[in-house]
Amino acid sequence: MSFRKAYRRYRTLWVSLIACAAFLALAVWGWGVSLEELAGFFGAAAVLLVGLILGAALLGYVLFKLRQMRDK
Repeated sequence: MSFRKAYRRYRTLWVSLIACAAFLALAVWGWGVSLEELAGFFGAAAVLLVGLILGAALLGYVLFKLRQMRDK
């Protein structure tokens, strides 16, 4: 695989990450958002994401058990 194909494959990911980092830097530098506030928002997003993952895992487990009960 050539460098060009590998670069094209992951280009969207890196552009998105750089754009996100630039937006967060602009929020801190230009709009006066404190780093503590930014960390709080990041923590809240992480907690919500973990809750969503746990909820999906619980729902998958319940559906798995219901299928097992139906097959008996």
